[in-house]
Amino acid sequence: MNALGDFEGRRMAGTGSYLKKHTEALVKDVGIEAACELTGKSKATLGRYYSDNEEHADRFMPVDAVAALEEAASYPHVTAALAELKGISLSFEERRKNSDDKGGVN
Repeated sequence: MNALGDFEGRRMAGTGSYLKKHTEALVKDVGIEAACELTGKSKATLGRYYSDNEEHADRFMPVDAVAALEEAASYPHVTAALAELKGISLSFEERRKNSDDKGGVN
């Protein structure tokens, strides 16, 4: 592997670790039992998504599971982490724009 490949590998490992920490925060925010129910995943599977063990280094939570948990969480932990990695600022409101409100379209 060349020097650039080594750098990219270390950078991706750091990014993966960062995302796993935020995935763990998301699961703990919702609660492990509720997270299992919302995602249809077992405790063991959810644990693998945020495990820093080498054998789980390439295992991440699917985006549909992240969306389900962030809907129930107090904060969008993984979305905020992804935005931060790209240098994007998010604005957080209690109001949910995609909820089933009666607001209309003209």
